[in-house]
Amino acid sequence: MLKNSMLAKSVRFALVAGAATTAFALPAVYAADEASADDKVERIEVTGSRIKRTDLEGASPVTVISAEDMKVEGNFTVADALRNSNLNSFGSFSERSGSSAQSQATIDLRGAGSSRTLVLIDGKRFPGSPTLGGASANLNALPMAAVERIEILTDGASSTYGSDAIAGVVNIIMKKNYQGIEFNAGAGSRERDGGLTSKEFSVVAGYQMDKGNITFAVDHQDRKGISDGDRDYTAAWMRDLNGDGEIQAYSETNGWSIYGATIASPDFSEAQASPLCDDLIAEYGNNVFAKVKADDDWGAGSTYCMYAFANVAYNKASVDRNTVYVDSNYEISEDVEWFGRVMFTQNNSFGRYAPPAAPWRKMAADNPHNPYGEETTGYFRWVGIGTRDGNVDDYNQDYLTGLRGTIGAWNDAQWEVYYHFNKADNKSIGEYYLSLSGLAYNEKNGIDLGSEEGIANMKATTLTQDSAIFHQWNAGIGFDAFELPGGAVAHYFGMEYFEQDYASVYDAQSEAGLIGGSAGNSAGGDRQVWAAFYEAALPIVDSVELNLAARYDDYSDFGNNVAPKASVRWQALDNVVVRASYSEAFRAPALDQLYAATTFSAETGVDEPYCTSNASPCTPKQYDTYIRANKDLGPESSDYLNFGIAWDIVENMAVKVDYFDLNIDDVISQRSITNVMKGIHSGSISPSETFYVVRAPGEAGKLGKALEVGTGYGNGDKMQIKGVDVAFNGNFETGIGEFGLNWTNSFVLDYIVEVEGGSAAEDTAGWNGQPDFKSVFTTSYTVGDHRIAWNMNYTSATEDDSSGELEKMDSWLIHNLSYSYDMGSFGKVLLTVNNLTDEDPVLTSDGIYDNADLYNNYGREYRVNYTLKF
Repeated sequence: MLKNSMLAKSVRFALVAGAATTAFALPAVYAADEASADDKVERIEVTGSRIKRTDLEGASPVTVISAEDMKVEGNFTVADALRNSNLNSFGSFSERSGSSAQSQATIDLRGAGSSRTLVLIDGKRFPGSPTLGGASANLNALPMAAVERIEILTDGASSTYGSDAIAGVVNIIMKKNYQGIEFNAGAGSRERDGGLTSKEFSVVAGYQMDKGNITFAVDHQDRKGISDGDRDYTAAWMRDLNGDGEIQAYSETNGWSIYGATIASPDFSEAQASPLCDDLIAEYGNNVFAKVKADDDWGAGSTYCMYAFANVAYNKASVDRNTVYVDSNYEISEDVEWFGRVMFTQNNSFGRYAPPAAPWRKMAADNPHNPYGEETTGYFRWVGIGTRDGNVDDYNQDYLTGLRGTIGAWNDAQWEVYYHFNKADNKSIGEYYLSLSGLAYNEKNGIDLGSEEGIANMKATTLTQDSAIFHQWNAGIGFDAFELPGGAVAHYFGMEYFEQDYASVYDAQSEAGLIGGSAGNSAGGDRQVWAAFYEAALPIVDSVELNLAARYDDYSDFGNNVAPKASVRWQALDNVVVRASYSEAFRAPALDQLYAATTFSAETGVDEPYCTSNASPCTPKQYDTYIRANKDLGPESSDYLNFGIAWDIVENMAVKVDYFDLNIDDVISQRSITNVMKGIHSGSISPSETFYVVRAPGEAGKLGKALEVGTGYGNGDKMQIKGVDVAFNGNFETGIGEFGLNWTNSFVLDYIVEVEGGSAAEDTAGWNGQPDFKSVFTTSYTVGDHRIAWNMNYTSATEDDSSGELEKMDSWLIHNLSYSYDMGSFGKVLLTVNNLTDEDPVLTSDGIYDNADLYNNYGREYRVNYTLKF
């Protein structure tokens, strides 16, 4: 793959930086608050350390996104705000129809994987979702209205928080000690969908007592899904791309599937459209069924009776979330305070798939669909049953209670102890699937498959129940002891114990493999972890602070490990901070990667060996895939290096530059079916019960089409991510109003991953789905009660070879514009236009939308919010 040179990147960035600097080099009046030398400076806890300190710019880089920032940038949910961050390098999973995790949303810092990013709420671990195997937190369980700010630590933090903080930490700071009451209502409409497509309503209230406070929030958010047919780039299409007057399946189609009415020959050497395909076209229309040549996909002379699944399926699943959040504290005595938190979240999601697609195995020789006169296999779309509708209901309960205080006799040492309980119950109901038992019953008793009785016999409902229970006990104490030339040494010592129980239970018919269009097996596991951790902040001299941290973890299923970290902060000048850090970590496999039973999926991949052997186009296709867990997985190990400079150029204007190098060994991953097919053919992967490819017979000297692929989890060689983060921020008061600027940039210099069977690693920065530059620029202008804000979200161009030739894919620039008017006691109005220029998401070189994680498909959206405070 070609890559932009470092020089080109530097020139591009310098030009943009110069333009921005010039724009703000205006005569300005700076506002500064002068503090008396006698004022007491409060120490606060900053994400990445449990030691409270006065310096906001610490030895590790932390990016802060305020609640106001989230609104101004046009974000609807917490997940949106994190997904749109420049630090979310390659995109994160969002609610998606057609996925077993359709209601979920995650954050993936550095492109290292969501399971390597730890999510905290007020510095306390937020456990992973059972739907995601307990490995990643579901951001759709968090209420937008109750969030005060988000702190993102882009540095290894396993020495403080635990093994899953390899790539960094996202700390959601909730509102607390709130006084008064605030109402917020909002609505939005996507231009391409029409009508109300999003609604929100929230109440935040707080009551201050003599010895405590209670903060209460109710938050409702509702966003409709998007069907494939409502966007021209995801609707089903057929195009004669090479101009030969014929359409070839998959290489010249999108949104169409072999699962329509296609029959494989008994020896799988070819495939033909059902003799009744023309009847299906006449009954349902040529935009539903179509007869298509399949010379390139299956072999010379083959044809498919294809089905246009993209004309009925949803692409984006809906979200309908209700949350109740309560935070409280009470002073029991002068030196002891009780604190607690309760949060209930219910999230409903709807997704729609096309009617069930399933192989019709052992199709009778005399079946009218069978052109071969021998028992064989058909690939069918059971349209009479109806579209498969997925209804997901997630329910999350979160409770935390504890005590904290100070010990006056011990130099005001601060201590804290708490208990945290979380229970997640996620239920997924699938309607209108195919009962293979019902199909067999119809065939045995001669019941017409298209009759009312026959269809009723074949209808099935699936049920998946995912659950997770989390118990955590944590205690720690921070104190000053010993003196160095720069001051007292701060220490923090703590201990932690937590338990995780995970289960995923499927209905019996799905487990038995008797459901067409769905499959899965029940799984479960548990884990107990005991940990001890220590931190010390050593002020070597007035301008240099050395921070040391270590954490010992003892896993019930993985033995033990020590994760160390060292960082240094140098106040080089009054307005310049130089920092550096080095940390080591390990990550245990997720429970589902260890214990899940074999599951079926229709995974998308590219069969490069077949394409090469048959000189046919290489296009992504779905293959029957069986995924296996691996109880013998080992843990990952990693090291993280960061070096940075923070410079306050002038009052209220600053720049930060940080270089990072994250290296992960023994990477845990599910090998893609593309790599399995390629690796087995090249010999770099040995065929086994887990990794295999079943192929149809090929023509003389040629490879046959892949019919089934087996894959699973393993420990790969490595992943290494290097890059640079650059951030500018400033606020300027002038005679004509106040200007604000926040500009954050992430450059990925290297993204080195294993790409084939453990034998090779390549730098894939800049490849499709892996942009090497992301930038978020927000500027605002405030005059009186009026404020205008302009947000730009930029994703650099990438390179793609899905069409068979290396081609450059477009960059993506989204403009969001907002205007707010503060009417004082009458409230505040916020008007927002997201994606002002109505940009489409970036498509692959062959015109396919394949990365919903990186490029959203909302299009232009208008939103209005009204807030009233008392």
